[in-house]
Amino acid sequence: MLAPMTRGPRAVRRPWAGAVLAAGLALGLTGCAGIGQPAPYDSPGINGLVVPTPTPEPADFVDRVDNPWLALEPGTRSTLDVTDAGRTIGRIEVDVLDRTVAVAGLDATAVRTTTDLDGHATSVTTRLYAQDRAGNVWWVGSDTDTDGASWRAGQDGAEAGLAMPADPRLGDGWLSYDVPGLPRASSTIEDQSSTLVQLRDEAGTTSRTVYEKGVGLVGLEDLQAGWTAEPAAT
Repeated sequence: MLAPMTRGPRAVRRPWAGAVLAAGLALGLTGCAGIGQPAPYDSPGINGLVVPTPTPEPADFVDRVDNPWLALEPGTRSTLDVTDAGRTIGRIEVDVLDRTVAVAGLDATAVRTTTDLDGHATSVTTRLYAQDRAGNVWWVGSDTDTDGASWRAGQDGAEAGLAMPADPRLGDGWLSYDVPGLPRASSTIEDQSSTLVQLRDEAGTTSRTVYEKGVGLVGLEDLQAGWTAEPAAT
């Protein structure tokens, strides 16, 4: 029996709260709340959702991902130039594939990210997303070129998490996924002014991703390696 994605407020699970608050939320709330931003919430989290969820309920989902912060139109490509200390060191290409992948009874949108940095081997990761009827985008699976890092929600204990809420709020925090054998991945909204900024912790790497409403991903910063990525000049 597949577990529903939504519940009443008492069903919200927050096993991630301590890690998120300690690692990233304090930075977001103390350093980013400025003029024009909404006040931070006292109780961060996505109200009424089970995050993560062990198995998505297909009836809760729609056919396409059109969340205004993370719209995924099949066949589109975004290219980001990677720079470090003013020098271009590589490129990231993000392709929304013109096909779906079956995950736990639903059709997920596949997004392939190819990262090519000078002096490093090219890495390719295909993430699988699905949007529920309320507009929340869920991360339901991933294929990587790293041994043991691929997963599907509902298989071998893997649980889907959020990629983008329908109505993101300053201070919201959540698990991006929960997969046995992999470090937990979490996200926190640390800025919500003209753009939306997420602080993400995935596989031991902390990054800052920037989204523009109606556009999607417009920036990425690897806080460990020190490089940034912005849309390539046309």
